[in-house]
Amino acid sequence: MFACRFTTRLIRRLGFYAIFAALLLAVVPAGAIDAELPALGANAQLNIQRETQIGGSVYVRLRNSGLIETNPLIDRYINDLGFRLLAGLENRVRNYRFFVVRNDAVNAFALPGGFIGINRGLIYKTRNQHQLASVLAHEIAHVRLRHGMDMMEKGRELNTTAMLTMLAGLLLGGVDSQVGSAVAFGGIAGSQQAMINYTRENEYEADRIGIGLMHNANFDPNGMVEFFGIMSQLSGSSEIASIEYLRTHPLGNNRIAEAANRASRLPFGANQVDDYLLFKDYLTYISSDYMTPEGSDYLRALASMKAADHAAADTQLAALYRSDNENVWYGLAYAENLVDLGRANEAELVYRRLLDIFPDDYVLSMRLLRLLRQAGHHQSALVIARRLENRYSNDKQVFFELSEIYDALGRPALRLMAQAEFHRISGNLRAAIKLYDQVLASSDADLATESRAREKRQLLLQRL
Repeated sequence: MFACRFTTRLIRRLGFYAIFAALLLAVVPAGAIDAELPALGANAQLNIQRETQIGGSVYVRLRNSGLIETNPLIDRYINDLGFRLLAGLENRVRNYRFFVVRNDAVNAFALPGGFIGINRGLIYKTRNQHQLASVLAHEIAHVRLRHGMDMMEKGRELNTTAMLTMLAGLLLGGVDSQVGSAVAFGGIAGSQQAMINYTRENEYEADRIGIGLMHNANFDPNGMVEFFGIMSQLSGSSEIASIEYLRTHPLGNNRIAEAANRASRLPFGANQVDDYLLFKDYLTYISSDYMTPEGSDYLRALASMKAADHAAADTQLAALYRSDNENVWYGLAYAENLVDLGRANEAELVYRRLLDIFPDDYVLSMRLLRLLRQAGHHQSALVIARRLENRYSNDKQVFFELSEIYDALGRPALRLMAQAEFHRISGNLRAAIKLYDQVLASSDADLATESRAREKRQLLLQRL
């Protein structure tokens, strides 16, 4: 009874972290860690598949639980940073995925298989793109060096449930030091110090690889040293309870000195034009219920939008857009506010001008497509949706929009095909097969549509 009451209190106090731990325990079966994991070499591909299965399962459940930021502007920026770093990674064998976690604790983590999460709380603490890139580079290095999987393999000597609980604690920490320790190391008292030392060794190794990635991608390697300085300052402040990064990534004077020495030997060129500050302002906008009208001109304009003062926002955003009419962040906010003002025709012009500069841009195309669909211009919306379908053939949102457009245009067979693709991409294979069956039974389907439905149906049957 006491254990039950303690567990209930612990879950209530942990909140987000208890959910994450539960997700990990749900997606990795007891035998998954204890089973023999293939080593790199002859079975390298099998090993990567296993990593991707474990990390991907956790990622999907995080996303389905609403813990991952899905805004396409935010998602694109963080992935653009990540893939700049990956360009300097030799012999890359993983398909990396970068994402922002809707949590204000200061932390970042790398799941096996290349799924790298950055809490928005950590982003708020960074001051430039180089500092943020340093965190991504460090986490890429953890994945490249298989640190997460090595911990799991080492944990085979321990109780599997305790090992997974420890992993949850290492990734996101606890609400306070006492609870965090209970989550991270409960039931593993005999191996606590060994695991801590093992993690510290990993940190030095990940720093070395990460600084090299930054240099190769033309980021300032001193960004990592600067970020360590921010974390070091926070460690002595009243905010220490929310700095889980320091618990999951041990930081000491020797580590900072070594990173500074290594970075000093890698010169950095001229300053770069970057949208980091706009990204950070926009993240604040979509994450806040209320904003004070202060900060950059862009942030003040977004605050006006948040307060539904669309007239003030129009004046502010129009000035920003005129100053730089090739800036997607300005243009998207300006057009969004124009729609709120009932000036959809002007918003359409803004989207189209930007698309002339950035053809087939996903965010711009999707905004324009929805604007046209809402205005009843379904044929024009279809033109854009078909272009998106060709370029983003595994994006389920594209097929959702296609299904709505085909429904409005009275083309049931193509609507069913789009719905089937939506379910296929979502992993609902049986639902997709049923929809392909409906396409084949439809009198509206032409020969080309029937052929595509039959082929896709057969491929899915082979996967079941």
